[in-house]
Amino acid sequence: MTEDEQEQEQEQEQERRAKERRRQERQEEHGRRSRRGFLKAGGAAVVGGAGVFGATRLGDTPAQAADADTSGTTTLRKLNGLADKPASLASATLIMVDYQNTYTRGVMELTGWQAALDAAAELLSAAREAGGKIIHIVNDGGENTPYDIRRPIGGIHDRVKPAKGEQTVVKKAPNAFVNTDLGRLVDRAGNENLVIAGFMTHMCVTFTAEGAFLRGNRPTVVADACATRPLPSVGGGLSAEQIHQSALATIADLYGVVVPSHTALT
Repeated sequence: MTEDEQEQEQEQEQERRAKERRRQERQEEHGRRSRRGFLKAGGAAVVGGAGVFGATRLGDTPAQAADADTSGTTTLRKLNGLADKPASLASATLIMVDYQNTYTRGVMELTGWQAALDAAAELLSAAREAGGKIIHIVNDGGENTPYDIRRPIGGIHDRVKPAKGEQTVVKKAPNAFVNTDLGRLVDRAGNENLVIAGFMTHMCVTFTAEGAFLRGNRPTVVADACATRPLPSVGGGLSAEQIHQSALATIADLYGVVVPSHTALT
């Protein structure tokens, strides 16, 4: 190795270390802001407070919940001084979460998956046209489960199949950053901003957005490209739309920016 090559290698290593330090500093700052925000809000993000469910009280009917007055609610993002500007597809990494066939039929079929998949296909096409980085996520539940990626049921739907050069990350936890290479791939892409969409809104989309936020990234979630299913609760059953909106409200309260569709991305 020549002296010039050694010098160039040293400069690259110094740049890599500096980038890692900046990422760690952002992550630590996010953690400090989050703790300050929760203290300022007096724990408002717990179920039934004025955070995740706005002003909705436990025991409200669905109609009362839909009409809840949130004019006096201050989000944790605002308390922490976090920006609400959506990401740009050209300068963000798109993370497509769990668009697997299992959510389109059978025991895990989601409410409104067709419309969400249409929106996801449009989002993916727009990201490709913008030249953005794209990463696909699949959940592997093991052999002979509804999430068996070795069988068609666990595969990514044909409408949003990865194109040549687009990475696919296999996960086993709702947060796609846990025990996977996603963090490394995101860092290598070089974009602090992430655009996230997928199935299910209240589960892997929410937890992946949280994971992105806590590691120092800036997630933007595309609402109409997400879907979920109805669930039982202690106060009675909740519709898929209620679960979907509650999950988006949780994300928008602290973890990221939520936009109605990809057309809102700058």
